Amino acid sequence: MTVGERIKEIRNKLGMSQVDFADKINVSKQTLYKYENNIITNIPSDKIEAAAHLGNVSPAYLMGWTVSDGDIANAFINDNLEDIIDSIKDFSPSEKEHFKNYLHLHEINRKDIDKYTTQLLSLQEMQTSPQLNAAHTRTDINIPEGTDTSDNDVMDDDNF
Repeated sequence: MTVGERIKEIRNKLGMSQVDFADKINVSKQTLYKYENNIITNIPSDKIEAAAHLGNVSPAYLMGWTVSDGDIANAFINDNLEDIIDSIKDFSPSEKEHFKNYLHLHEINRKDIDKYTTQLLSLQEMQTSPQLNAAHTRTDINIPEGTDTSDNDVMDDDNF
């Protein structure tokens, strides 16, 4: 993987646009595009350091000289989780696929999914547990026994 590809990978993991990432490392969007597409390969060290800092990796990793411990750990964790998901017999193939897709989302997108899921569950709860808002007998006044308390006469009233 080239330096430009690693920069793009970091930007994508952070869920940042080219404009936002370029602003953070103090270059133009066009320059960042050239870095990511290997048009410019001699990237100044201060830009390498800034991009590495944003991605929480070492400049050596960004240059391709080392492998990030975080990348190894994340790959190991995700692979193990995918194996665990595959081993659960109660999940349908589509449910397994949903879980695996979730593992590959960026953190910001995972938060959106979590928020959306919570909202859907709340909506579902409201739909399955309707609240009864019916009229009830008034308790603030005394109504003589035998008095018709229905409102049918309102509909027959020409002055209403």
